[in-house]
Amino acid sequence: MAKRHGRVYLGYEEEFIAEKNQTLVNYSVNKIGGQPNWPPLENFQYSFKCPLCGLHRLLVIQCYAPLENSVYHRTLYVFACINPNCWIQSESWLCLRMQYEDKKTKEASAIVAIPNLETNLSWCSGADEWDENDNDDSANGNLMSVDNDPSPNNVVQRISDEDEESNSYELETVEQALGNLQMFDAHNANMSPVQGAVGAISAPIAAAELEGGDESGLVTVDTPTMPSRDIETLLHKTAELPGDLRSRLMCAPMQFTPKYIYVEEEWKISGNQDDKVNELLNKYSKENEIEHAIDKAGGGGGDEETYEEAAPLHGDRLFHAFISRLRQNPGQILRYSRDEPPILGASISSSGTPDCPSVPTICDRCGSRLICELQLVPEFAEALRLPNNTALDHLHFLSVLIFTCSLSCWQPNDVYIKETVVFQPEVM
Repeated sequence: MAKRHGRVYLGYEEEFIAEKNQTLVNYSVNKIGGQPNWPPLENFQYSFKCPLCGLHRLLVIQCYAPLENSVYHRTLYVFACINPNCWIQSESWLCLRMQYEDKKTKEASAIVAIPNLETNLSWCSGADEWDENDNDDSANGNLMSVDNDPSPNNVVQRISDEDEESNSYELETVEQALGNLQMFDAHNANMSPVQGAVGAISAPIAAAELEGGDESGLVTVDTPTMPSRDIETLLHKTAELPGDLRSRLMCAPMQFTPKYIYVEEEWKISGNQDDKVNELLNKYSKENEIEHAIDKAGGGGGDEETYEEAAPLHGDRLFHAFISRLRQNPGQILRYSRDEPPILGASISSSGTPDCPSVPTICDRCGSRLICELQLVPEFAEALRLPNNTALDHLHFLSVLIFTCSLSCWQPNDVYIKETVVFQPEVM
């Protein structure tokens, strides 16, 4: 029996959170940046300074993630240090899971209602077919008019070829211009009355001597300029934070420009929609004789030949599958699921290497297995802006994976739980 696929929720960048709406935002709001909105807990204290450099970390995302049949409000807070040397280190990232028991709704389950996307997507019987001519305006009853057309009916009239030629240069003018050209039939351009091709006055050392002529000549050769910078070193070089920004982070925390996050379930094509796509494709191929052209170019292959997917030019099938999956839902900045594994653009393991970060598999508190509950994808980095719409070039990544306890273990006296963050840098 096939395993039932779990739900995956996708997050998209939405509008800015205005100052007048700050008081309406609480711990149950999904957002980028801003200041964290803590649940009403007492005696909460935590140092948000980076353990690597001592700078204050910024809130990257606040994700409201309640569980079904639970009496707790549950929120994930992810922080990061924007120091270039720390940004790429998993140790500088921080994720806090905080839960708050709502006594008023203790018997009610905290479930987030997600609209059913299948009811919003349907194939219309009157939709345009692929082979229809969109330029046929007469079928729609539309006539394009031109204001400067002298026609009394104010309709488009085709301009004849004679009228187009009248707007160009007169023939006599062209002939007169050609007559001013002078052609010199000389064996060498240097023998012409006007100065032609001559040798360089001061040629560099690299030169080639012409043979077989009455006069000697020199052809200069440009010596390639040797690069003054090591490109490979520049790619791995990490820039420093501006001095004023570093000073501010040493004294007090900052924040990314706050924005709302819109969440919806990942869109998947159903079987009925596949049938409709295939029907339209077969019709289009038949009427345009595409199949005949393919058979002719293929040299008459057998009927049982199957399509074999070609490998990407860069050879990285894992990264290719990662990008292809993201392109199915363009614009997504995060992926959330407690049932489905993350989509990886680079390998991860439990051992850990410089190119493959380590991932713990067991919860340190209760011994349950860890799951990747939240994944930030490359598009998320484009949404991070400092005040005054300032962008830092080094704020990018391949993935940021948030691993949490599969049982979401929590004791009544707990205030927060520190979860595991795995940072995956961009693939070079």
